[in-house]
Amino acid sequence: MTKKIMNADKPAAEKAALYIKPIAVRSNTAAQMLGVSRPKLYELAARDDFHGAFKFGGCTLFSVEALEEWVRNQCAAGGME
Repeated sequence: MTKKIMNADKPAAEKAALYIKPIAVRSNTAAQMLGVSRPKLYELAARDDFHGAFKFGGCTLFSVEALEEWVRNQCAAGGME
């Protein structure tokens, strides 16, 4: 008995990989997203105008939505003070 491989008969263009956008990322990824070092990221997390960092077990996670919103706000305000 042969098992049929899912999507094996579809053209490559139709075999799009499933991508799940993360809602929270670890500090290394968050720092890469912003193009800053981890220490600079933790400075950001301590600011009054950023509310996207939280602890989950032993990890500090950063909300991707909060990071994106903070960047938009910084652009609209003309940058960090």
